[in-house]
Amino acid sequence: MKITQKLLFRLFYVFGVGGSLVVGWGLLYFDKLHYHFAFQYIPGFFAICGFVFCAILILGAKFLGIWLVRPVDYYAKRRKG
Repeated sequence: MKITQKLLFRLFYVFGVGGSLVVGWGLLYFDKLHYHFAFQYIPGFFAICGFVFCAILILGAKFLGIWLVRPVDYYAKRRKG
């Protein structure tokens, strides 16, 4: 059986998300976590929150890259004039 890169990524995602949910439910079930807010008891909340904020950081970095970009000869032009 040939294992492709696509299959490995799918397995990684399935086990990553599944493992995160299982650990979250297990900790809630055995009452090891004491949260302050009701929305923190949603299974997978912290995984989803981490994904969303990571995506926001990536989009912000892309925007800054576009906004801060300078032409290749920017410093050469500044020296001449």
